[in-house]
Amino acid sequence: MESSGAVNEQQLMEQVQSLRSQEALQEFFQTVRDKCFEKCVTKPSSSLGSSEQQCLARCCDRYAEATQIVTQAVLQQSGMG
Repeated sequence: MESSGAVNEQQLMEQVQSLRSQEALQEFFQTVRDKCFEKCVTKPSSSLGSSEQQCLARCCDRYAEATQIVTQAVLQQSGMG
């Protein structure tokens, strides 16, 4: 049976891992947002035109696809996929 100290340590480690995952996800989305905005919105104004909206949607989709491909490749190489 695990001591309460070991259980608390495990819970703390799980919380830290969860926070790190959330931070990485936030950083990823911020990077995508910044890069796609820079690429698609050439003349910022109070609203987005339809071509800017389409460009942003495609750009974000490409980043998501690329991330999925890279993640699958890494998992396959590590023997987890």
